[in-house]
Amino acid sequence: MSSEKPVSAPPNSASSLTDTDRDSYPPPGSTVQQPQQQVAAGAGSGATGERMVSSAGSMVLPAGVINPAVPIRNIQMKFAVLVGLIQVGEVSNRDIVETVLNLLVGGEFDLEMNFIIQEAESIGCMVELLSHCEVTCQAEIWSMFTAILRKSVRNLQTSTEVGLIQQVLLKMSTVDDMIADLLVDMLGVMASYSITVKELKLLFSMLRGDNGIWSLPPVPLIPRHAIKLLSVLNQMPQRHGPDTFFNFPGRSAAAIALPPIAKWPYQNGFTINTWFRQDPLNNINVDKDKPYLYCFRTSKGIGYSAHFVGNCLIVTSLKSKGKGFQHCVKYDFQPRKWYMISIVHIYNRWRNSEIRCYVNGQLVSYGDMAWHVNTNDSYDKCFLGSSETADANRVFCGQLGAIYVFSEALNPAQIFAIHQLGPGYKSTFKFKSESDIHLAEHHKQVLYDGKLANSISFTYNAKATDAQLCLESSPRENASIFDVKAIVTHSIHSAIHSIGGIQVLFPLFAQLDYKQLNDSSVDTTVCATLLAFLVELLKSSVAMQEQMLGGKGFLVIGYLLEKSSRVHITRAVLEQFLSFAKYLDGLPHGAPLLKQLCDHVLFNSAIWIHTPAKVQLSLYTYLSSEFIGTATIYTTIRRVGTVLQLMHTLKYYYWAINPLECSGITPKGL
Repeated sequence: MSSEKPVSAPPNSASSLTDTDRDSYPPPGSTVQQPQQQVAAGAGSGATGERMVSSAGSMVLPAGVINPAVPIRNIQMKFAVLVGLIQVGEVSNRDIVETVLNLLVGGEFDLEMNFIIQEAESIGCMVELLSHCEVTCQAEIWSMFTAILRKSVRNLQTSTEVGLIQQVLLKMSTVDDMIADLLVDMLGVMASYSITVKELKLLFSMLRGDNGIWSLPPVPLIPRHAIKLLSVLNQMPQRHGPDTFFNFPGRSAAAIALPPIAKWPYQNGFTINTWFRQDPLNNINVDKDKPYLYCFRTSKGIGYSAHFVGNCLIVTSLKSKGKGFQHCVKYDFQPRKWYMISIVHIYNRWRNSEIRCYVNGQLVSYGDMAWHVNTNDSYDKCFLGSSETADANRVFCGQLGAIYVFSEALNPAQIFAIHQLGPGYKSTFKFKSESDIHLAEHHKQVLYDGKLANSISFTYNAKATDAQLCLESSPRENASIFDVKAIVTHSIHSAIHSIGGIQVLFPLFAQLDYKQLNDSSVDTTVCATLLAFLVELLKSSVAMQEQMLGGKGFLVIGYLLEKSSRVHITRAVLEQFLSFAKYLDGLPHGAPLLKQLCDHVLFNSAIWIHTPAKVQLSLYTYLSSEFIGTATIYTTIRRVGTVLQLMHTLKYYYWAINPLECSGITPKGL
C-alpha cells in the first residue's frame, strides 16, 4: 500500500506489542512505565511500535487485535487495547459500542441470537473503560447492557457475582444526569433480581441527607442523584420466581443425575410438581430442540419423561422400547416466564388410567392414558433437565425451582393450594407458620393436614438437603466441575430484615423537605415514592406487617408528615394510603394495623387540612361511604374515641365561623 506511512504507536496502544508483550499487558487503570517508541523510516516497515494508517486517516490494525474469539489474549488485554485506541482518538463511538458488546458475549453481538455474557471479568473491564468514553457513548453502552440483563437470568447472575451494584453505586456521585437515569434503571433491574445486605446498606447510606439537602457536594458514598435512587426501591419488590433455583446452561451433559429408584410409586398414582422457566440461549433452534424437563427410565429405556416441542410440553410413558403413549399439554409456554407445572397420573385398576396436567394451579389438559409401566427393573437413568442421552438438543436450558414427586395423584384443591405458596416454597408441608405469605384457612388445612408431607417420594431444591439427598460438598472456593449451578439470590425482603427491618425507612420520611444539591425546589414526589415502596413490602410479607404494628409505624409516619411541608401530601399519597386500607380490610387479621392507620393517618386532620380541597374530599368520601360500610368497621375503630376525634376535628379544623372571638378556642389549619 504505497499510500500508507508508518507512525509511532502511543504508549498505551497494545497494537504495538508482540504476542509475548500482550500477555503481560496491564489492565485498564494500572500504571506502567513505557519506553518511548521510535518512528521507523520507510513505508511498509513492520517493526515493533508501528501501526499503518491509510491516507484517508482510518486505522489498519493487525488482524485480530481485539478479536473476541482469539484465545491467546485474556479479556483484560482486549479491553486494554481498546482503551489505548480510545485515548488516542482512533476509534469512533459506534466502533466502541460494537467492540464492547462483542467482547462481552465473546463473538458477534446480537440481541436475539448472541447475548450471553461469557466472562464475568469483562463486566469490570467495561465499567473501567467507560470512564474514558464520551457521555453519548456511555449512554448507548449502558442502555444496551441493561437490555442484555433483562434478556437473561444468566447475565443478571454474572453481574451479581462481580458486585456490579456496588460498583455502580460508588460511581453515582460523579456521573452525568443522563447517565444517572440509565444507571438507576439498570440498578432497578439488578436489585429486583438480587441485592445483598451490604449493597442495601450502601444504598440507604447514600439516601441519608444532611443540613436540609439530600446530598452533599460529590464526596465518596454521597451522590448528587439521591432522589433518583429512590425509584430503585420501588423496583426491588417486583421480583418473579424463587430466591433459589437450579440454573441449566443448555450445554451437553448439563443435567442433574439422580440416584437409581428401586421401585416407581404407581398404586395410588403419582404427581410431578415443579416451577420452571425456559431461558433459551437464542431463538435459532427453538423449534428444533427437544429439551427435557425430566426423564425417569430404566436401562432398557422404558419409563416416564416430559419434553418441550416448541411451546408445548409432551408427557411420555414408554412401556417398551420405542412403544408407549404420549400426551400433549397444549399450553403456550412463553420463554423467560415462570410457570408451575403439575402432572398428575391417576391409576385405575379396572378402567383406563388418566393423566391431568395443571399449569399455575389450573387444569389445562387431561385424558385417558395407560401410563403404567410394568417392570421390576430399577429406574437407573433418572435425570432432571435432560434425557438419558444428555446431548445438546435434549438438555433443558433455563431455571428450575424445587422439584417434588408425590406418591399420590393430587387433587385440584391440593395443587391450587401449592400454587398459592408461590415459586419460592421449598419445604415439606409440615408447619403452618413456615410461609410468609397470606393463605386462606382452607388452603392451610389442605396443605398442612399431613397428607402432602407423607406422600413426598423425593424432592430436590437448590438450597437444602433432606433425607438421603447429599449435595456436592467440596470447598466453595474450588472450581466446580458441574455445569448446573444451584443459585441463591437475595430479595429485598430478606436483606432489609438484616439491617433493621421496616423501621429503616422511617428516617427517610423526615427528609421530605430536603432539597437536591444546587436545586432550590423541593421534590414533591418523594413521599409517594417512599409510600409505594413501603406498601408493596407490607403487602408481600406478614412479618413486616407485624414489625409495622409492633413498632407503631403509622404513628411515626403520621408524626413526620405533620412536621413536613403539606406540598408532599398529594393525591398520589392519599391513593397509597387508601389502597393499603382496602387491602388490610380484606385480610382476616388486618384489623389491628388498619386501626393504627386510621388513628394516626386517615383520621389525623393535621395532616390533611392544608391539602387541596379535592384531596380532602376524596379522603372523607371514602371514610363516610366505602370505609363505614365494611363489615370490619366495628373491630377497626373505637366507637367513642373516634366520635370524640371527629368532634375535635370539626371544632378545631372545619369550623364555619372563627371560634376564637366567641369561645376563646384557637382554631387550627389557618
